Amino acid sequence: MNQNDMNHHTTQKRRKSCLPFLITLPFLVMAILIAMGALLIVADPLEKAGAIVVLSGGGEDRIQEAISLYQNEYADTIILTETGAVLRGYNAEYSKEQRLVLMDAGVSSTSIWITPRHAASTRDEAKDVRTLINNKNVYSLIVVTDPYHTLRARMIWNEVFSGTGVKIIVRPVRNSWYESTTWWLSMEGWKNTLNEYLKITSYLVLRKGE
Repeated sequence: MNQNDMNHHTTQKRRKSCLPFLITLPFLVMAILIAMGALLIVADPLEKAGAIVVLSGGGEDRIQEAISLYQNEYADTIILTETGAVLRGYNAEYSKEQRLVLMDAGVSSTSIWITPRHAASTRDEAKDVRTLINNKNVYSLIVVTDPYHTLRARMIWNEVFSGTGVKIIVRPVRNSWYESTTWWLSMEGWKNTLNEYLKITSYLVLRKGE
């Protein structure tokens, strides 16, 4: 066997050895992407609570999830977090519009609470709700948010309510567009997923530095 034949034989062996890896690579990448999405999604077991909290942001899915929980009698109070956001084209705060949506769905106006100040973050929302329910007979909260936001929300809310005796139950919106198996098929999925991992990393680094 001359040198050219030896080189050709070696190249063929290398190609054959790489073939199993090339075949499994797409499945490996898919498994990693699914795991990335699944790690962000947490859902605490549902039980009756003192109030349902609708975190700001997202679309109508969060408010509809809160309505569903209310109608299924998981709580008789719904808390909206005030961020100062205003509806585009309207001179009305988003929280006020949410309040009208809740009332149209049959929620009593006295059962809708809105936090008193403008929150700028998930931590602010948790602190504002803690202040709002202080001295009220509320010992557990169902916190509703989008699936990709649930892990970070649980971390922050459990920290803020640590030592208060208030139980935090984090629930993702059901039938959400965000699913662990398909999130990477849209730019919105990539944006929210990567953004959450950056924010979680920042949160853990800051906590470690305390």
